[in-house]
Amino acid sequence: MQRSRETRILNFICVMLVLLAGAVRLLGYYYGTFSYNSIIFMFFTASAFIWIYQLQRRLVQPDVRRNLTVCALMMIFWMMLRTIKYEFLPDGSFTARYAWYLYYIPQTFCVLLMFFSVLHIGRPQNRPISRLWNLLYIPTAIITLGILTNDLHRLAFYFPDGLAKWSDSDYIHGLFYYISVLWIAVLFVSILVIVFVRCAVPENRRKIWLPMIPLALAVIYSISYIFNEDGLIVITFKMPEFMCFIFAAFMECLISVHLIPSNDSYGDFWNTSSIGAGIMDNNGVIRYKSEQSVPVTEEQIRNAEKNAIFLNYGRVLLKSHAIHGGFGYWTKDITEINRLNCELADLGDVLAEENAMLDAENKLAEERIKVEQQNKLYDDIARSVTPQLDRISNLIDAPSKSDETFEQSMKFACILYAYIKRLSNMLLMFHQNTYIPSGELCLAITESLDYVRLCGIKAYFDYNGEGELKGEYALLAYEVFESVIESGIPKADAVLVNLDISSEYLNLRIELNNPNEILSKDFMKDKVKAVGATFDTETENKTEYVSLYLPLGGESV
Repeated sequence: MQRSRETRILNFICVMLVLLAGAVRLLGYYYGTFSYNSIIFMFFTASAFIWIYQLQRRLVQPDVRRNLTVCALMMIFWMMLRTIKYEFLPDGSFTARYAWYLYYIPQTFCVLLMFFSVLHIGRPQNRPISRLWNLLYIPTAIITLGILTNDLHRLAFYFPDGLAKWSDSDYIHGLFYYISVLWIAVLFVSILVIVFVRCAVPENRRKIWLPMIPLALAVIYSISYIFNEDGLIVITFKMPEFMCFIFAAFMECLISVHLIPSNDSYGDFWNTSSIGAGIMDNNGVIRYKSEQSVPVTEEQIRNAEKNAIFLNYGRVLLKSHAIHGGFGYWTKDITEINRLNCELADLGDVLAEENAMLDAENKLAEERIKVEQQNKLYDDIARSVTPQLDRISNLIDAPSKSDETFEQSMKFACILYAYIKRLSNMLLMFHQNTYIPSGELCLAITESLDYVRLCGIKAYFDYNGEGELKGEYALLAYEVFESVIESGIPKADAVLVNLDISSEYLNLRIELNNPNEILSKDFMKDKVKAVGATFDTETENKTEYVSLYLPLGGESV
């Protein structure tokens, strides 16, 4: 569905007003012979009111019209604040600073109102969205209040020269500012996801790239603003002006490609619709009908409101529904459906038997897949613990004749057995879920150290942090721990293990006093490299220091 001629003309006027505002700023910047902020305000105000007229004319749902109209009024308020700040308030004054802080009221709430607007997609006009969505006003208000109270805590903007010598061009961004930017970004992404999922016309979803253009322009402008404040685009449009344009352009793109429902080119929709449909007024005159619509009478349309009517010897189904000012009706060719119903009636018994056979085959396939997965799991467990099983087998097959040596061998076998048991348990968890609780890794190390103490080795374990680790991270950490323990026995006399876990990293540090063997720095090189980890080992005064560092990237650990 294309935009109407009126819509295209008004959109063009809005864009031209914005470009004229940029041209006025350039003239004022380079020649400085007149006060241009008030002129820019008038241009933006005119374009905002044109857009409000567009919203009232085209949008179907009252709540969406109201939200976006308030959004447009907030943009006018934003531009008014900026004009007052630069035209009527002294530079560096207390009032100018607070006018600057007030920018963030329309900036933050506009995006929230845009988000509320898209929540109405796919809902009847008389069915409002859940009141629980109003809870989003709370974080929005907290972010705004955090910026408005910046003078008390300096967590939004920090002025190196102090408040007395503040400047809106010399400051450091703080926590509340970044939260505000993140909140806006999250809402924009949520808007795109919602309109894409809820759009009822698949063809319109392919045009999702169009509203991304204003967002891309916003990113380009932000980069230019950060790295080149004297660039042409930054000189032509200041941040409030550019963001007002981006907000309106983003929503207008959603409306123009009908990701947000509108009645622009309403008549063209009915004329070119691929379904048989039409609209009749209360006087019985058919105002719109599609090319696929079959001839119908006023009486048939009125009767079809209560019960479906069959036309053309039962080959076409007619239904209608009362709307404001008349009736909407639609027809459907059910010839193929009738033929299929006849065939289905004849083949009912055959299909029932085939369904029973398919169910049996599906169950067999599910069982086969389950057995294959179990076999694969058992193979993985057997392959992972093969070295320990071989060592236990050697200890049992060739027991020492000395009681003391035999006792030490059995204690060492207990360490190997604890590792086999715990590693098998962690592998089972890993196959059921890609994440393993960090507490499971902690319990595994704790149990292994209990058996290490049986060998007469002093063992200490310190654990910090909690959460869920990717399975391969937890398995690698436990494997490194076990390798250090096995290489240190029987000469080692003390071991200290420290496990530190945060949202950004896993750090395993082991100190082993008087180890039997020293691990090479190339130990498990391929496994360590595969997960982007860092492995290091050092020796000093008969003490081996082993470190495994796993960056987790700030995601779920």
